[in-house]
Amino acid sequence: MAGDFLKTDRLVLREITPADLPFLHRIFSDAESMRYYPGIKSFDETALWFQRLAFDSYASHGFGLWAVTDRQSGALLGDCGITMQETSAGLEPEIGYHLWRDHWGKGYAVEAATACRDHALDTFSLARIVSIVRPDNTPSRRVAERVHRRRETFAKTGSPDGGMMEFYLYITDAA
Repeated sequence: MAGDFLKTDRLVLREITPADLPFLHRIFSDAESMRYYPGIKSFDETALWFQRLAFDSYASHGFGLWAVTDRQSGALLGDCGITMQETSAGLEPEIGYHLWRDHWGKGYAVEAATACRDHALDTFSLARIVSIVRPDNTPSRRVAERVHRRRETFAKTGSPDGGMMEFYLYITDAA
């Protein structure tokens, strides 16, 4: 499934390439962009993140994190895609998104995540897709509320000290 494969009115989602990693690292090394994660990532940590959640996931599942690009200019805006994550129901397909902060507040995350949701349910025939969001991450909650149909609360490891914390699990079940 190489190349451009998901298109919206303003965006194209495509497989991430190693050439995308320096731009994506800009997001993952930025304290404001990573505010709701345990911390920022080094370049090597960013590369390992995308090895696991993009390159290896493409091979294992046929999906993963994809590059989000501007349909007009081709500029890379960030990533959005489907990865397998642990939830209260076990290992489930989850939509995640990370955009460079110049692109926040423009509806790109909702547009990309909605395309991923529809692709997961229609093309991959998944029975359910979720998004995991920290309760204090208001911007991502707003995105997930527009993309998914319902919300539950569950606890998982994720606090900076490695302890358990509550997360919101936004859920869309296949029709």
